[in-house]
Amino acid sequence: MTSTCPPADALSALIDDALPPAARDALFAHSAACPHCAAQLAELRALHDAFQDLPPMPVGVDLGARVIARLQAESAPAARRSPAPPRARWLAALVGLFEPVLAWRAAFVPLVGTTAALGLGVLLGGMLLTEEPATPGRAPNVTLAAMSLFNPVPPGNLCPRADACGTTGNSR
Repeated sequence: MTSTCPPADALSALIDDALPPAARDALFAHSAACPHCAAQLAELRALHDAFQDLPPMPVGVDLGARVIARLQAESAPAARRSPAPPRARWLAALVGLFEPVLAWRAAFVPLVGTTAALGLGVLLGGMLLTEEPATPGRAPNVTLAAMSLFNPVPPGNLCPRADACGTTGNSR
């Protein structure tokens, strides 16, 4: 096969007599000089002849007629409909006004959920940062002790650099 060989679909079209005379003559000339294309053309010819030798099989149903009949049946009720009463036309116009809003309905639930999650996160984060007044019998700075859970270096790990864990290093 050379770079000038035609594609397989061109050879198939040659076998099916679907090419104009100029292209057909060019392909015949090429296949006479190219052994690869001649072998592929002979193979396609044998396949074409084998299909032609098959006995005709009755389908038993005319699919084209059934499709056309169904399309005509579906379009007939739309043509026979009487005009809608004024109230129905008014209601259809009202629904048409809200169609763009209803299209956003699918995005509304995730949007509300995301907004609620962000709001709750800000609220709870703000509660952790507020300083509680000291009460008798309790440690004076409970909030800062709770915030120590969010230490950037987990217990048992080494500090990545000397100043990352404070001046004393990792106390855990």
